[in-house]
Amino acid sequence: GKQWYQRRVRGSCNLMIFNLEEEKGSADTAATVEEDRKAVEKILEELNEKMKLTDVKRVGAKSEKKTRPMIATLSSRENLITLLKKARELKKTKNFHSVYIGPDRTFEERESRRKTLETLKRLRSENSEKQYFLRKGVIVCE
Repeated sequence: GKQWYQRRVRGSCNLMIFNLEEEKGSADTAATVEEDRKAVEKILEELNEKMKLTDVKRVGAKSEKKTRPMIATLSSRENLITLLKKARELKKTKNFHSVYIGPDRTFEERESRRKTLETLKRLRSENSEKQYFLRKGVIVCE
């Protein structure tokens, strides 16, 4: 629930996964959790990584309209960092080109990042002669 989500700490081994297809239906069952686990294992395979998953769970209310993000807990922080470095490689794959993986952030952090990225896109389109990019969450211009 929400308390668990708010108690998470920085330095965790959690990986957020967005746009990974989810079984439509009423509730999370052992079968849907197992399907999610297998899907995450396929992502690891696609990135040529063999890692132990401690836990896999969907977050948010289930909806027919959108796919909920997923949190995968890895066995170590090193594994998390390895995967985050390879995150961009998913775009080049056939099965997971629309799946995005990133560090586990709270809802507030995700909202703040979304706004920053919108600003970044706007700056890039308004000033095509300059180069804008994110560095540690801050927009930088070269």
